[in-house]
Amino acid sequence: MIRFSISASRPASIWWLRSSRRTRFSYRLSRKQTTSGNLLIYWRVSNKMKPKTVRSIAFTAVCAVLGILIALQMKNVNIDRISENNLADLQDKLIEYANKNDELSNRNSELYDYISILENGMASGNVQIDSIIKEKERAAIFAGLREVRNYGILIKISCAQDTQIRDSVLRQFVNELRALGAQAISINDERLVAMSEIRASNESIIINGNGYNRLDQFEIKAITDPDDEAYILSYLELIRKSVINDVQFQNDKYDILITALPELTIPALSEDSVAFKIDLLMPDSGE
Repeated sequence: MIRFSISASRPASIWWLRSSRRTRFSYRLSRKQTTSGNLLIYWRVSNKMKPKTVRSIAFTAVCAVLGILIALQMKNVNIDRISENNLADLQDKLIEYANKNDELSNRNSELYDYISILENGMASGNVQIDSIIKEKERAAIFAGLREVRNYGILIKISCAQDTQIRDSVLRQFVNELRALGAQAISINDERLVAMSEIRASNESIIINGNGYNRLDQFEIKAITDPDDEAYILSYLELIRKSVINDVQFQNDKYDILITALPELTIPALSEDSVAFKIDLLMPDSGE
């Protein structure tokens, strides 16, 4: 047990009680002017107490104080980080999802009204309504809003381990497939339409606003004319060799596999995709 006794007229004293024996040591606070002009405050301990004991007590006290200060500081840092960064991110996501929900709700309401009109017209056997429905379906297929399946080409592209796939290679194959007459194309089941983007961003390749890891394998699907299979495969083989032998890509060590399939499925474009936005498009009234 340690007992402090402080007096203004004499040096402060500390009594240390151990094993029924009482040892006393005194200390005096002194101030000394340093060369830099700062005041140096130090302890003057009497020789009655062992220096090792004094150092142990001082070291323990300093460690305890530092531990408390560090714990309080870390608590404040974590609270600030949660309250500022995470809260801001959550608010942004909440606003984004709320806007998407409103847009989808309006779109859903319009479709329900449209379906109701069509059902009433079909019930009355209106030929014009039937024609409108067929034309609308054709337009939806052309726009990529319907899942389609048929004979097609599958291209699997990968690189050496820890090597990132280049977006330019994906664009090259997509452009060649379009030139070869492909009527529907997808990358990793992302339907490509007129407004689709294929671009690299740090560790990902962005397609229709969605990111895909550049270290993973990419699959390109395309529905093409089966009568042109021989020509299409031979042409794509030339593209494959040009990519592999390109000096710019030699360190990437591309592995490209091209296969013709009797049937493959290409999914529809999601209506909440950034490539589906049409809210800024105003039809020409013809006036």
